Amino acid sequence: MTTQPMTLLVIISEAVLEDTLIDEITDLGAKGYTITDARGRGTHGTRAGRWTQGGNIRIEVIGNAQLCGRIVERLQRAYEKDYGLLMYTVPIELQN
Repeated sequence: MTTQPMTLLVIISEAVLEDTLIDEITDLGAKGYTITDARGRGTHGTRAGRWTQGGNIRIEVIGNAQLCGRIVERLQRAYEKDYGLLMYTVPIELQN
């Protein structure tokens, strides 16, 4: 079996940003993504979100470290100030 080192980027955000974040992620070069509904509790702090629909989403992107870094930088700069946004990366080995 061959494996390929990659990076998993996980983005947890307000659902209102879904279409916008998809556009950003694909414009920056992501070939695909997975989106699921998310809910929970954390200590991330209060954000002045523009809520037009409730809930959170979890977006997962697999790519190289450079791609994931570009996405994180862009989303932090554009959305972190006004929206609830949590992002983290994990090194993974792609199995196919």
